[in-house]
Amino acid sequence: MPNRSISPNSLIARITTLRRRHRDISRRIESEELRPLPDPTHIKQLKQERLGLKDAIRMTKSMLMRAGVHPPYTTQPGRNEVSP
Repeated sequence: MPNRSISPNSLIARITTLRRRHRDISRRIESEELRPLPDPTHIKQLKQERLGLKDAIRMTKSMLMRAGVHPPYTTQPGRNEVSP
């Protein structure tokens, strides 16, 4: 099987997407917890999903480190280019 190469910019974009999803789920958890009768099963599912995202972020950061790219990772306009 050939060795695939993923560009650092793609990995940075993935981290940005994962962070946004993580933040959105945190807000959904908070919203659910503020309800008069929060659903503990739904909260548990959301927390498990959020934990999976945290693991994915950690794994993607590790891939970037192995590619020689070190923090901070940013996708701000004009600043998302990564030097090799």
